[in-house]
Amino acid sequence: MHIILAIFALLAPIQAVAGPFDGLFRPHYDWAESWDCKSVGRDGGAMAIDGEKVWGIDNPCTLSDPVEVRGMSAVLYDLTCAGEGEPYSERAMIMAHPFGVYVVTDGLVLDWLRCD
Repeated sequence: MHIILAIFALLAPIQAVAGPFDGLFRPHYDWAESWDCKSVGRDGGAMAIDGEKVWGIDNPCTLSDPVEVRGMSAVLYDLTCAGEGEPYSERAMIMAHPFGVYVVTDGLVLDWLRCD
């Protein structure tokens, strides 16, 4: 029995866990109304959040070190991205709203509308 518990304990971190913000999104602005919400990571397509991965426009990122923001539907992350071939890191807060999420970085707030 102890061996079975040990195996489950070792495999637990490997299991894919859905994140609180998972889904397909498009910019919530008039200029993005024609986005197809299908072509993930492409201009005119969709952005995606899936567990610890975020796909912006030609900009895959990894979310790490999540910290829940007290009293808000928000999580602060360390974000590591590879946009335009140059890796970079920054902090980002993702916060749910009734129609999608806000993605907040230093000096920038993006409003992403859920594609469902």
